[in-house]
Amino acid sequence: MAVALVHRLIQAVAPSNLLVRHVRSARPSGRGAAALLSLAVVLFLTMHVVANAVSAGAPGWLNLVVLVLAWDALKVGWLAVGVILRSIVGVARQSVGRASQVPQPTS
Repeated sequence: MAVALVHRLIQAVAPSNLLVRHVRSARPSGRGAAALLSLAVVLFLTMHVVANAVSAGAPGWLNLVVLVLAWDALKVGWLAVGVILRSIVGVARQSVGRASQVPQPTS
């Protein structure tokens, strides 16, 4: 029961989960996908810097930070891919809709 409560709490207030919820509810756009990809790159670079610091002698607990950064980078990267795919599907549906509205010549 405590685990379920913590899981619900994390789903409700964790920053990456809030970002996922917001992006999935918004209309997909190229600008949003580019911003998400940029954020994923920044997270990966930060993860790399922290991992190098740990290997150079920083406290071992920073390995947990590395794991969280890696998870968030993957999560945001896949979210960006999802936005790109949703955008492509939306454009395809619009073009199919327009093509079906063009009157066809009758013979």
